[in-house]
Amino acid sequence: MISRTQAQIALFALLLTADQLSKWWIQQQTFHPFVVIDGYFNIVRAYNTGVAFSFFADLPEAWRAYLLIGITTIIAFAVLFWWSQERTRQGLSSWLLVLILAGAAGNIWDRVQYGYVVDFIDWYVRMNGTAYHWPAFNVADSCISIAVVGLILGSLKKN
Repeated sequence: MISRTQAQIALFALLLTADQLSKWWIQQQTFHPFVVIDGYFNIVRAYNTGVAFSFFADLPEAWRAYLLIGITTIIAFAVLFWWSQERTRQGLSSWLLVLILAGAAGNIWDRVQYGYVVDFIDWYVRMNGTAYHWPAFNVADSCISIAVVGLILGSLKKN
């Protein structure tokens, strides 16, 4: 029988693999952006040198990647410590922390390898001929976002 911790480590590996394989596919020369749901959802190729919503993308290139790798790594280690405390407890918290760790690892990997994060999921709404886009994101970003929302909702439910 697989333990809870082993299952969470397997989930981490699965999510990290999905993130990296999807980013690898997007970066192939043969990749061409395409519409999934017209007016709402495209698959594109985008590079984010900053963090969420391209914050910090305007920092000097010479040290931006190092700063973002450092900050993200510190946060990842804090979440890893939190996960180590939660992993055997009942509930979803430890599972959600695994999502954050997988997302952080995927984006740290990109920053170390390329100096930027590869994004490709493009959600938008077209109204009156104008497209309003959410910033492009990836599997890692999705994992982090889902987990943070889940942790906030769980915290609100407890209180």
